[in-house]
Amino acid sequence: MNRKALAAIIEYGMLKQGDTVIAAVSGGADSVALLDFLCSLSGWNLKIRACHLNHCLRGEESDRDEQFVCTMCREYGVPLDVKRVQVAEDARSQGLSLETAAREARYAFFAELAEQYSGRVATAHTLSDNAETVLLNLARGTGIAGICGIPPVRDGWVIRPLISCTRTEIEEYCAGHGLCYVTDSTNLSSDYTRNHIRRSVIPSLDRVNPDLLGAIGRMSAHLRRDAAYLERQAALATQQISTGDGLDAEQLRALDPALRSRVIAGLLEQCGAERSSDRIALVDGMLDPGSRRYVLQVGSDRYIALRNGVLRAERRERRKSEPLVPHALPKNRLDGECFALGQGKSITFSILNCEDYEIFENNSDSGLKNAVDYDKISNDIFVRSRQSGDRLHQAGRGCGKSLKKLYSELGLSGRDRLCVIADDEGVVFAQGAGVDERVKIDRRTRRVLAFLILEQETEE
Repeated sequence: MNRKALAAIIEYGMLKQGDTVIAAVSGGADSVALLDFLCSLSGWNLKIRACHLNHCLRGEESDRDEQFVCTMCREYGVPLDVKRVQVAEDARSQGLSLETAAREARYAFFAELAEQYSGRVATAHTLSDNAETVLLNLARGTGIAGICGIPPVRDGWVIRPLISCTRTEIEEYCAGHGLCYVTDSTNLSSDYTRNHIRRSVIPSLDRVNPDLLGAIGRMSAHLRRDAAYLERQAALATQQISTGDGLDAEQLRALDPALRSRVIAGLLEQCGAERSSDRIALVDGMLDPGSRRYVLQVGSDRYIALRNGVLRAERRERRKSEPLVPHALPKNRLDGECFALGQGKSITFSILNCEDYEIFENNSDSGLKNAVDYDKISNDIFVRSRQSGDRLHQAGRGCGKSLKKLYSELGLSGRDRLCVIADDEGVVFAQGAGVDERVKIDRRTRRVLAFLILEQETEE
């Protein structure tokens, strides 16, 4: 382990003589080995500190880990910074998963200490952690960034000296040096996705390639190199097509897709928005000459706008919009029903047989067309704005999501004014998101309820 860790420090320029390094110590085998290893680098004249974040997630066990780290650091004569964070409360209040909330809390703590002590923070990520991360991202669906794995150095101040070492090598190091450590009970459960990959998936793949961890590590290193090159080329392309207040849309559209998506991602980051693949695709679609979308909302007051051939990030003062007044419509009186939604919009309903609907669909180009199976609608319908708890199983997608999340993913603006049609069983249709799987038209459909949402087209 010593040889690999030292080689990583030198190869990636993690440390130099006299640096201050703050070891993130959880009390587990990896972090215990990391602190012991750093303390063994006597010839480097390092100023070594340690830090421990108590997530307060496991009650007495979390307190036990904190006390273990305090005792260890006293024995090593290493200064220790400890912080307690109620991660579960943060996750609830911010709408995050426990894993995400914990990670954000850790790195916020690390950043404080790095600035306070003008040092670098060493985390105990290993070659095994890298493989788990790659496989987890691969299973969830990812681009090149997701399979680049864990970088040896992050943002110039987070370093991972053990990134070339396997967990087995680290446990052997602890045994050989008589090091004690604690075990997080959640690591013993296969209920957590990462633990399942660690305990079941990787052992199975080891039978295909006994050097699986090394192979994934080498792949990640190659991909990080390629990704870094693409990012540099995207930065250069951004400079070349910049107009001063945005990006020349025609030149952006002409870029290779691999560069165009990265340039768009950079624009989203400039706007303070997440660079998700769905959002990048929506912005990319705005560049299509036939697109009618000129503005995409990517945050509460943040937008990507296409104006006069220039794509740019904008911030606007958020304007409060009043929700639609709920309107009940009897199912047996829907045919020919028409009423105003406000702000220049109206909705019209028609009941058609399948043959007539096919003619209507092929020849109508007005408004936003939508249709459902009339006989699958339960009783009367309501035309309204979204409500808390509304969910939509988009036809053909195979899964349901809350309208709040769908609207956010689609970057829809004026969400309180978007039309929602519902019956007693739930949402039938949501403007901008489509119809629900429950009422979609299929080969057994006899009667179709078609509705047109008419609105004046404007270039915002």
